[in-house]
Amino acid sequence: MRAQPSGDRSSAVPLAWAWAGLIVYASLFPFEGWRWPPGMPVWQLPHLPWPRYFIPFDITGNLLAYAPLGGLVALAQLRHGRPAWAAVATGVLLGAGLSYALEITQQLLPPRVPSLLDWVLNAAGATLGALLAGLAHVLGLLRRWQAARERWLERGNAGALALLVLWPVALLFPTPV
Repeated sequence: MRAQPSGDRSSAVPLAWAWAGLIVYASLFPFEGWRWPPGMPVWQLPHLPWPRYFIPFDITGNLLAYAPLGGLVALAQLRHGRPAWAAVATGVLLGAGLSYALEITQQLLPPRVPSLLDWVLNAAGATLGALLAGLAHVLGLLRRWQAARERWLERGNAGALALLVLWPVALLFPTPV
């Protein structure tokens, strides 16, 4: 089933960018102490180690952190007329790609602990989110949302809607992490 492109900009686009920025921030915080891992040749940098221990919160958090990203990317693709399979694939690939890049980058930050398990769980989360967006599209939920949005909100309000959704995040600052 192919989505009809909408003349409106999708609020999923700025929300996906904001969520990706939040993931980058959370993954690379505290942004200091950058150094090359001692004794690691450059060709081993893409190799992610398996973790020595498993923390249930990390497992759940890694899985759930990337689900919104995969879902928002897939929703944005669907709103711009991409076929459902392509939208889901884009959500999965972008989520998994971002996760892999950040896990490799974490090797340059001594306080961070990159792992293959984190990447697998992040990619699974992006897959879950993208599949849920695809399912919502197939079930017609996106069409119903669009109809309600057109009935209740002005056209061309994607940015304002994204800001409204992001407003609770703004309340976190300037509170330190």
